[in-house]
Amino acid sequence: MIYRAIAWMIDKSLPKRITMVYVLIFALLLLALFFWEKGHRVTRPMPGGLHLDISLPFEREFELYHNDLSLCSKKARVCLAELRIPYKAHHIDLIETGSYETISRHFLKVNPAGILPVLVHNGHPVYESHDIISYLAQKAEHPPLELVPEDSARRDLMQRWKDCASIIGEDPIKDLDSSAAACISVLTLPLFASGIAVIPYRHIFEGILFHRVRMRAVLFFSLKVIGLERLFRVNKFDRAMGKAKSSLLDHFAALDELLSDGRPWIVGNEFTLADVSWMVLFDRLVEADWNEHVLSGNLYPWVQAYWERLQTRPSYNEGVDAFRHPLVSVATDKIRQLKATDDTFRASFIAGCPAR
Repeated sequence: MIYRAIAWMIDKSLPKRITMVYVLIFALLLLALFFWEKGHRVTRPMPGGLHLDISLPFEREFELYHNDLSLCSKKARVCLAELRIPYKAHHIDLIETGSYETISRHFLKVNPAGILPVLVHNGHPVYESHDIISYLAQKAEHPPLELVPEDSARRDLMQRWKDCASIIGEDPIKDLDSSAAACISVLTLPLFASGIAVIPYRHIFEGILFHRVRMRAVLFFSLKVIGLERLFRVNKFDRAMGKAKSSLLDHFAALDELLSDGRPWIVGNEFTLADVSWMVLFDRLVEADWNEHVLSGNLYPWVQAYWERLQTRPSYNEGVDAFRHPLVSVATDKIRQLKATDDTFRASFIAGCPAR
């Protein structure tokens, strides 16, 4: 046995064998590090609503974990502004604004699902934006039914259009016919492809390794590889956006018919949670530079006028305009520049949109 060990040591291939040992040790260390890190980033789906069983550190009665770009975060901020509820804000990065802070150890203690926004009320979290805004409407110190109609018929109408402006679940493609928010989520792809170009690959790989919905991280990796310029050349993306445009126009047609009696807001003269939800959808169309194409003033004049009224609300300035992220502004400008200089891209972009 000793003889064999000595023979192995004096073998001419010893440097190669030592290198292989080092590589193996390094690989094992990396694997151990990965499993250790994954064990400290345990993620799981979390039901919406208030969780009295979870207690978090807090300094103010209301605190909001949010992101400047996030549609659902915008909805929560607008609702807080409408109800004049003071709160402490904690900005959490999404990969679209720089990194996967949503799957960091510190944020997963706030929401193990790794999803924004999270409202914290006296130390207890409230998950899911549609539940958050309903909860806020109940807890406001102003009249308890502010933003929620007292009349049951109008309340049902509000709920229907609130649901239409909400994303429920993790696959928007399945809900295009029932959710305008799902349509706009798909139509955000050009904005994502534009913005992800400046995000380092290492941050995207972190999502592939640790994100609960791994396919979302894979999507951003694909968008970075493909690039904004070639986005519409990928049949899968082109078809998805085409379907989203078509379904969104159907939602606009229904909304236009509802508003055609001259009512200022969805349920009538009362501004409600449905209007809060739709405000942020229209704003996303502006960010992704779809607004002038899908919201034609000729086809949907009542919807266009409704969007103009929404922009005059103080809550739009306080909950949306005041939280413009610089990376998003750059991404929007890049889309506009490419549409102006690349006829093929512009033609693909506006295909299926109503003529103005």
